[in-house]
Amino acid sequence: MIPWEGVTDLLREFAYQDGVRETSFIATWWRFRMKRGRNRQFAMTEDFPSERDRHPLDDDWWASKRPRLDMIDVPALVCASWSDHGLHTRGSLEGFERIGSRDKWLFTHGRRKWETFYSSEARELQRRFFDHFLKGEDNGWERTPRLRLEVRRTRDAYDVRFESCWPLPTTAHTPLYLDAKTGQLAGQPFPEAATVRYRSTSRRGPGHAWFVHRFASDTELTGSMTLKLWVSTSDGDDLDLFVVVHKLGRAGDEVHFYGFNGFVKDAVAKGWLRVSHRETDAQRSRPGRPWHTHRQRQPVTPEEIVPVEIEILASSTLFESGSSLAVEVLGRDAARYPGFRHRGTVNRGYHAIYTGGRFDSHLLVPRVS
Repeated sequence: MIPWEGVTDLLREFAYQDGVRETSFIATWWRFRMKRGRNRQFAMTEDFPSERDRHPLDDDWWASKRPRLDMIDVPALVCASWSDHGLHTRGSLEGFERIGSRDKWLFTHGRRKWETFYSSEARELQRRFFDHFLKGEDNGWERTPRLRLEVRRTRDAYDVRFESCWPLPTTAHTPLYLDAKTGQLAGQPFPEAATVRYRSTSRRGPGHAWFVHRFASDTELTGSMTLKLWVSTSDGDDLDLFVVVHKLGRAGDEVHFYGFNGFVKDAVAKGWLRVSHRETDAQRSRPGRPWHTHRQRQPVTPEEIVPVEIEILASSTLFESGSSLAVEVLGRDAARYPGFRHRGTVNRGYHAIYTGGRFDSHLLVPRVS
C-alpha cells in the first residue's frame, strides 16, 4: 500500500491541534465531501463536525476511529511532507513509525503536495514499489534506502540524501533557553528571571513574543521539537498558544517555505496547545514530541503560572552559518492560511511568558550530527 500522506488520530491531527479546535478545513471537507448528498460513493453516516464539538476530550468515540497500526503488516511506501502542518504531517510520520510492517519505506518532502505526488520522481518510485510487490518484478527495489530525506534550505532549494530509519539515530535534542529580557535563545540557561507579555486577542500592540538564536555554523534540524514554556493569563481560565518557528537569513529577512494548501509564505514549523490540555503521558512522550492525554481539563486562574510543553511538528531544515532561528508565540494563527484556521479561541486579556532563573523555558531542537 502507498499512504501518500495520511491521518492516524482524528482527534490530535485533524479535529483539534492539541486541544485547539480547527474551524475552516473541516467545515469545507464536511460540506463538500463527506455530508450526505455531496458524495454518492462515500458519505459519513454521522455528523462529524457536531460530534467533534460534543467530544472535546479523548474518549471511546475517538478511540473507535483509530486504526490498529501495529496490526498492519503489508509492505508500505509512506509519504510525509514538511509542508502540511495541521493536517497530514504528524499522522503520516506516526503511521510510518507504528505500523507493524517489516517492509516499509518513507518518502519526505517540503514542497506542494499534489505537485510532488504527480512529479516524475514520485510516480516512478510508486510504480517500482507496486511492480515489485504486486507483480513480483526483480527491479532492485529491495536495495532502495528506507528513508528519502529532503532537507530544505529555502522554499525551492533543498538537498536530498538517504538514511536507514526514522527518526534519525544521529539526532541530538539540544535545549535553547529563552530570555524574555533580551529576546534571545541561547545554549545556556539565563540566571535572571524575566517576563514578556503580549495581547492574546488582537493584532494591535504587542501581539506576540519573539525569541531569536543565531547559528555560528551550518546546522541541520531534522525532526520534531518541544517548546517548554512557563505561562500565565491575565484573564479567564485557559490559554490557546500558537507557536511558529521561523528561519531568518543573515540580513534578518525571513526565509519562506511551502505550507498548508500550497501557502507560499509559510515558516519552518508550527505547534499549538490549549493550556487546559497540558497533561502529558510520560510513557508515550519522547524528546521533541510530548504526548498530551486530552483526558481532562486542567483550568488555570488569572496570573497562575504553569509549565507547558508544546509539540512543534516535524520538519527538516538547514540553517546556514549566520542565519537565525526565531520562535514566535502568539494567541492566534500567525497568517491567513488558505482553508485552515482556528476561530473562537479561549483567549482573554494578556499572556505572559516567564524565563530565566527557576523558569526553564526552552526550545528543544533536533540537531543532526
